[in-house]
Parts: sequence; C-alpha cells; structure tokens
Amino acid sequence: MEYGKRIVLAVLAMTTLGQAHPVWSAASARDRAPPAPESARENGGFLELGLTAQIERHALAHKNPDDNGDGDFSLGVMVSAGYQHDRYFVEATDSWFGGLNLGVNLLQTPELSVDLLLANIAGHISIESDEPPAPVTEQERNDAILDRDSLFIAAGTRITAYRGDSLLQLRLLSDWYDDNGLQASARLGHRWQVGNWNFQGIVGARYYSSTFNNYLYGVTDAEASQRFPSHTTGHAWIPEVELGASYPLSRDWVYTSRLRFKQLPASVTDSPLVTDDQEIFLTTGIHYVF
Repeated sequence: MEYGKRIVLAVLAMTTLGQAHPVWSAASARDRAPPAPESARENGGFLELGLTAQIERHALAHKNPDDNGDGDFSLGVMVSAGYQHDRYFVEATDSWFGGLNLGVNLLQTPELSVDLLLANIAGHISIESDEPPAPVTEQERNDAILDRDSLFIAAGTRITAYRGDSLLQLRLLSDWYDDNGLQASARLGHRWQVGNWNFQGIVGARYYSSTFNNYLYGVTDAEASQRFPSHTTGHAWIPEVELGASYPLSRDWVYTSRLRFKQLPASVTDSPLVTDDQEIFLTTGIHYVF
C-alpha cells in the first residue's frame, strides 16, 4: 500500500503528577513529589535525558495476528523537560503519568496545587504528504484501522493535594481538538527513602467517556473489515499502577527503573482491536539531569 511520504507526530499519554514541586528522584523533575516551599514556583526549568531499555506488552492487536500478546524489547532515548515562568508552565515527562502539558497555576500552597491545563496532548497523528487512497483490500482495511490517528488535545483542571510523602491528584479533561469526549483520573502516590534509594508507588484509575472510549477502541461501519467488525462501546474505568526506584550515581547521573501496569475492563477488551486485558511496561536506564 503506497501512501507516499508520511510524517508521524507522537506524544505520550499524559497526566503529570505534582508538576509544581521538587523531584521524588533527581531524574523525575516534576511528575512525582511531596510538598515543597512556594519557592518551587520560581521561574526556571529542567532537562533530563535518559538511555533506557524497555520491555512492553500492549493489548492492542498487531498487524500480524501471530504477534498478538508478544512483548516488545527496545532501546531508546527518553526526554523529560519543564519550564516555569510566573504561573505559566510547560512540562513533558516520559511516564504513563507524564507527558506534554501547557497550563497556568491558579493556586499554590505547600498542601495544595490547582492547575488549569490549557493543552494536554496525547496519542499520535499521521500527516500525509499526499492524500492516501481509500483502502480496498482486506489487508489495507486492517492496516488502516490499526494505523488510524488517536490524537487527543484537551483542556481541564488538575488538583493535587500533598501530605507528608504522599499525594492525591484529581484531573478532568475535555477534548477540544476534535470533540472526542472526556478523560478523568484519580491517583494516590507515596515515596519511601531507603538510604540513597528512592522508591515511589502510584495507584489510581482513569475514566474514559463513551465518546473517548469509542475513539480509541470502537470500529465504525465505514472502517469495519472481516478481522475487525464494527463495534460500539460505553465508558470505561481503567485501574493502573506504577512502581519506581531510583539511585543517584553522581551529582548529575541517576539510575531509574519503573514498572507500569494497567487492567483493562470489558468495555475495552470487548473491542476487536484489543487482544488482552492487561498492559505491562518495564523500563530501566541511566539518566542525565541538566
């Protein structure tokens, strides 16, 4: 199938935890942190680069059905960055609980942070240099479904409460890019310091409205193929957990490791695009913090 030159833009799923506060580890500059003085809102930024090894098992169908359920191993470069000016911020982290956010802080105290997210960007979009032909064969229809866009650009509110080494975060977002529904999340995080080791745990759940759930996992009549029949679903609650550990190797170098897990409900797994009820992601690597 000749689609011409294609540009693919991709952004990690995002729901950054504790954007306004110092790190839980030196290598995770705004996504997981306990309370901090209001000086944490001073102007400035950070940049972190990491060389990582990743093992991941996604629940989405592969183009080759024989590969469904297989884990993928990859080496890559992870980038986390953030910048704060007055109450405006931009942040990007490599975590399931991170990503690209642009927003403004409405309230900041040592115990509570309230942010207005003007743009919370997730998913991917493919930009074709030429208008692609309509899929005709069964294989072309299958490939078109699996390659379709999943870009989600939303605005909403993020509230984070801090108590000791724990935090609770609530988030509500509505897509303004293409009216693809609502996302919400509730998460509880805690950190433990053991010698020079820093351990973190985050548990919570995401909510997808029926519109957003169908955007990701539904199949319209126009898209349907023999392998992927038309499918409509309702809303979804998706439990998830992330466990992390980090160890400072020097002033600027940090070793980190993370394990992430999602349990997918029937409103997701009933989709013909989904082949498993769990997603697992393990990454480990060395990060340099500027």
